[in-house]
Amino acid sequence: MIIFLYGPDDYRRAEKKRSVIAEFVKKRGTLGLATFDLEEKDAFDALAGFLHARSLFENAKLAVLENAFEIEAPKLSKLLKPFLEENSFTVLIAEKDKPVKALAFLIDKPAISQKFDVLAGAEWLGFVNAAAKEEGARLSAAAARFLADVYQGNSWGLVTELEKLSGLKKTAIERADLDQFDLEVAPNYWGLMNGLKSFDMKNRLYALETMLALSDPPAKIFNILASQWAEKTPHMAEYDLAVKSGKVDYEEALVDLLVS
Repeated sequence: MIIFLYGPDDYRRAEKKRSVIAEFVKKRGTLGLATFDLEEKDAFDALAGFLHARSLFENAKLAVLENAFEIEAPKLSKLLKPFLEENSFTVLIAEKDKPVKALAFLIDKPAISQKFDVLAGAEWLGFVNAAAKEEGARLSAAAARFLADVYQGNSWGLVTELEKLSGLKKTAIERADLDQFDLEVAPNYWGLMNGLKSFDMKNRLYALETMLALSDPPAKIFNILASQWAEKTPHMAEYDLAVKSGKVDYEEALVDLLVS
């Protein structure tokens, strides 16, 4: 059996990985459990030996693969495919990205796969409340919505914050209680990008100042803006030439453009 966990939500993917391992240990103990980091020399050969070895003392095995995509895909495919329907052996793989074509069988039956996308909307708010309950942090509805906005797309950061909040030991943590933690909702990036094109110069400069404060590289801001602001294309080209000839830098070009 092969279990493949993937997707950009690192926290939920890692939690599922831990639960699979914990369930194996609970039922089988640690004797048949082994981890193989395929970035390490000889790890692939050790994995092959582990999977093919038979023992009187191990009636089940769990091989946990780290950095599985660092090995040549056809080579890994050849090793793993015979174990797709081998119920006594489990291979557990957790990666952020989808597999390449040679390993596409990892997301098809009979392999067991689960994708962990970044949650949004009601699903994300539901996760916030569930995680708060698990950590012992009792949140009011307003506090939960605020934390959902602050940590949108960052489940690791959310759970870390909830661990701290559980120390408040309050019947219900209100929105006002969160002010002491200096939490702020991250500015909407594309909203700021649109603000750079505002008719009001003050709004344009505010958007640029906010983006620079977020440590966004001026060159990145300039290039994205150039791709979106069609009516300014000739001017952007002139500024780009001036930057590349050393007359100005990208930040100076942006300021000059936005005040004109």
